[in-house]
Amino acid sequence: MVFFTETSQPIKKALNIFEFYKSTLLINLAICVMPMLFLGFMVFKYVFLTVGFAVSLLCKELNSKNEYLFYYNNAISKTALWLYAWCFNFVTLIIISLVYNLILKLF
Repeated sequence: MVFFTETSQPIKKALNIFEFYKSTLLINLAICVMPMLFLGFMVFKYVFLTVGFAVSLLCKELNSKNEYLFYYNNAISKTALWLYAWCFNFVTLIIISLVYNLILKLF
């Protein structure tokens, strides 16, 4: 039997935040693909951090409004979720940019 201790609470909270981020990532990437195809990778970066992120949060707000209660019961506010998700988006964009630049240099 596993008992949660005080030290496991931050890990549980971080995993919950990451699950929220993963649920917004697919929508964000789907929105960013079209501008990237027509306008290039630089536009992809801007859309990924702004419009794509906002639309993914809007979709989450409209379709999964009850999920916020789960996060609130785990002591995570909606504002904190959005802020952490944007930070994860920024880190993901840095990783995507590094991989993209590496591929360009190799080929």
